[in-house]
Amino acid sequence: MLPLMEASPFLKLISLSLLLAWYPPVMAVLPSLEEQAGALLAWKANHQSQPAQLQSWEKNIWPCSWHGISCSNHTQAGHQLEFPVITGISLWGSGLTGELDNLNFSALASLTSIKLAHNQIRGSFPSALASSLPNLRHLMLQENELSGEIPKQIGQLESLVGLNLSANRLSGPIPSELGSLKKLLVGPIPINLGNATKLTILYLDGNQLSGHLPRELATR
Repeated sequence: MLPLMEASPFLKLISLSLLLAWYPPVMAVLPSLEEQAGALLAWKANHQSQPAQLQSWEKNIWPCSWHGISCSNHTQAGHQLEFPVITGISLWGSGLTGELDNLNFSALASLTSIKLAHNQIRGSFPSALASSLPNLRHLMLQENELSGEIPKQIGQLESLVGLNLSANRLSGPIPSELGSLKKLLVGPIPINLGNATKLTILYLDGNQLSGHLPRELATR
């Protein structure tokens, strides 16, 4: 048999496949608590003013004790060791004036709840929020100053059960991708929202969204 270096490309491919089979698949790893805290501190620094509620957000303070921040223990797949991750941000009526686009959602992939209602948060609804948070269940952004369109990526929030975007400055069409969120309980409307069989409450007031109320809602 020819040595591996002189073997055909096909034989080399087989050899490489056998070699890789000895190694376990690489699992997605959540960012560390330090990385998560760093993302929140960077977002705090981008606010036009520093609300009193964010005074506890400091490097020398345990992030899980920060005002409005909640944590849970997480066990990485294939390991037994638990470690804390940030799972919730709740800052209702805290005088926030920053933009969501300045928050690094990739570093906060463990979030299950974002409750930032009744603030003055400006800018667009960031597509990264939708594409980076697979476990997000509650997204409450009502009574802010968000503008522009709702991105199509919002359809990736498959775990979402609560959504409120009312009383913002959102405009444009409602993305049909919202119809794929079958766990949704509260939120805006797509044409095929009839698929969201658990929807019980719908908040759309205070925006400039276009289109018609889909007749599919009446058939559920």
